[in-house]
Amino acid sequence: MSIARISTLFLLLLSLSCASHTESVKLETTNCHTKRAAIDLGSGSTKLVVGLVDTCRGMVEGILFEAQRAVPLKDQLQASDDNEFNEEMQNRLRDVFDEFKYLAKSEGANDIRAVATSAFRTADNGGDVADLLKEQTGVDLEIIAQEQEAKFAYSAALSKLKSMNVSQKPPIAIWDIGGGSMQITKPIDAKGEKTQVALLKVASVTFKNLVLKEFYPKGTKTPNPLKEERALKAMDLARVTAKDQLTDFGNLKDYQVYGVGGVHYFSIGGQFKKANRVYNQSTLLAKLLERAKLTDKEINSKYASTDVTNMALVLGFMQTLKVDEVKPIKVNMAHGLLINPAFWN
Repeated sequence: MSIARISTLFLLLLSLSCASHTESVKLETTNCHTKRAAIDLGSGSTKLVVGLVDTCRGMVEGILFEAQRAVPLKDQLQASDDNEFNEEMQNRLRDVFDEFKYLAKSEGANDIRAVATSAFRTADNGGDVADLLKEQTGVDLEIIAQEQEAKFAYSAALSKLKSMNVSQKPPIAIWDIGGGSMQITKPIDAKGEKTQVALLKVASVTFKNLVLKEFYPKGTKTPNPLKEERALKAMDLARVTAKDQLTDFGNLKDYQVYGVGGVHYFSIGGQFKKANRVYNQSTLLAKLLERAKLTDKEINSKYASTDVTNMALVLGFMQTLKVDEVKPIKVNMAHGLLINPAFWN
């Protein structure tokens, strides 16, 4: 056999060997990756996040799809006489679940999990409705504690900020506001391993209803137009509420504060109509007084009834917590669910 023929055979065998090794590496990489879908049944909206998750490194490689639907669970509960989800709301939830299940599977995610938060925790029939939704849709649904909400949002936010190469000096605090609850988490040691968490019941929908109760005739459905005098009173109400509920938490003056959840990013950040959505006390006060002149129709949002009072709520808390600037990021609890191993086992 000629030397040229031997060389050709050697190169062919080497090529096959390398190809085999490459396929092995690809297989190992594929085994570390999976498509997951997480559904968050919040008190004012239900959210879907579909992501490609690296299970070996415990991080989200990319968000494939997101959706959000207005489902006013907390409003319906607080307007009811029996503190239960009515039949109309249950049907609405089932329809949204079916839609989200279809959308998730369309993106290639067959592993779907859902969690319910404040509204389900407080509803007298929350457990029964959760069981019924699981039976009707085949999607695993768990009612989680507020402590878990805080943990999921915090881990998701830190993962996102790490991917953005954000420095953790000064340390980072995460402020999560939903429809029915609020969570603020800050590290209290140099490594950021120990945290202090504030778990609050005041949030977007509950604060709006408190404003209606304090400053409007009984039966009023929306606070808009809030007008300047009531806007300032609502801000003061939020500041007093924060002082009452955060007595042992301290302040955030030495922290970078990142806002997560729909209130910071979509509601308040969206009203500024700028790319980075960052706001401080001065710009937020100016925007509050500007938007306080508008009716629901002029606000033109699915969440119009809470959009303006959200600004009063956040501004009052910023004053109490000594926060000058909030940086909203597009992260919610559902992002944290994607990478929590206990949730998927």
